[in-house]
Amino acid sequence: KMMDDLKKDALENELAFWRGQDKEGQYRIIPSYDPVLGVVGKGVVLPCQLEAQTIPKEVLVQWTFTGKSLNTEVTTYDGKNAQNPVRENKAYLGRTNFFQSEVSKGNLSLHMENVMISDKGKYICSVSLENWYDEVMVDLDVAAQSDESEVFLDGHVGQGIGLTCKSQGWFPEPEIIWLDSKGQTRKEKVITQSLQTSSGLFDVVSSMTLEPGSDMEVSCRIVNDLLNTVCESRVLISGEILDIH
Repeated sequence: KMMDDLKKDALENELAFWRGQDKEGQYRIIPSYDPVLGVVGKGVVLPCQLEAQTIPKEVLVQWTFTGKSLNTEVTTYDGKNAQNPVRENKAYLGRTNFFQSEVSKGNLSLHMENVMISDKGKYICSVSLENWYDEVMVDLDVAAQSDESEVFLDGHVGQGIGLTCKSQGWFPEPEIIWLDSKGQTRKEKVITQSLQTSSGLFDVVSSMTLEPGSDMEVSCRIVNDLLNTVCESRVLISGEILDIH
């Protein structure tokens, strides 16, 4: 642990030295305080804006993913290599881009396509010039929402009838709420199960039993708190179904 502390101190001293070279404060990366929210399968932009009167063509930008155990280089922009400035890690091949026409304006942001659950985490944008270095951290949250949910009739359970609500492809794990015709949470006992698939997405199944004499309009609402979105299915059960045995 002492060695780790010494390494950390040495790194901080080195950063302080390089930052100190920029006595006039002519360069500054605008910090990113709020997490960026990416949706699975869509594109997302991780911001990194360098403030300066002029941006040297030789700017070196490295985007790194800080995983649980090790850091992974995502992509690099090296302005010294004018013909082919971008070098992408094989693991991200074809999924990341710089806004190359805007690098001269300080836009060093990363555009990531086809967001996956495994992309969730912290990213470092590090910028090097001839006598200056700095970095910022960007936090990427990831979410996914299914486009549909379905309510099935399971047949009779005692005097009542069983209902099941199913939906696939959520992240993070969603909340399932059963509602009556007035939009109030139903009083029946509910059993809900979530299964996380190999892709990291959640499939959810929720069941309840509708007893005779209760409100026959039933809604199954699935909520993604991160996206602040809902998916809802509604069924109206006729009294005849409950009477058939």
